[in-house]
Amino acid sequence: MGSSMQTGLLLVLGTIVSAIGWFAFYPADGTAGAMEQAQAIMGAPTAKLGILLGYGGMIAVLIGVLNITRSMVMAGRAGSFYANIATVLGMALVAGLIMGLGLEYGTASATSAAGGVTLMGVAIAGGAAAQLVLGIVMIMLGAGIALDKNFHVGVAAIAVITGGILLIGSFVDVDGMAMIGWIGFLLTSLVLGALTIRAKSA
Repeated sequence: MGSSMQTGLLLVLGTIVSAIGWFAFYPADGTAGAMEQAQAIMGAPTAKLGILLGYGGMIAVLIGVLNITRSMVMAGRAGSFYANIATVLGMALVAGLIMGLGLEYGTASATSAAGGVTLMGVAIAGGAAAQLVLGIVMIMLGAGIALDKNFHVGVAAIAVITGGILLIGSFVDVDGMAMIGWIGFLLTSLVLGALTIRAKSA
């Protein structure tokens, strides 16, 4: 299996796995406070599965995105500068998601309510930072694609719009905006993965 096919599968399967984890098994409401989320996670038998699938899928998707941005950097075309920024920030984001997985898994395994709330509070703070960084990554990715023209220009537009929503949602408290941004990220990744697989199969 070639690297392009692997990248496409990481993007497509990672998106599907992440969506299943967050929407089917993850018990907490991401807009609630640390105490409410910790209580929901500690009291749900499916919490650990949802955390593993949700975070694991997101990490797989980001690795797929990093494969694309790294290849753009190595190609050295017009969009390589923006792809390089997306690559550096994306690697930091992967590390942050791994830490978030550990914090929330620790919340699900906590033996005391106070411990669970403390871990969840740190996880929420990390998630807010991750949203901000992801917004920048998506804008840089979109700009790089638009300049390199290695994917359809519509993908670049979706990536930039998604990044903008994530950035705005980091500073403006609007109901549903963060969720729209994360769904936009998964949609962009799904489209990128499908196009990558299609190009490899053609």
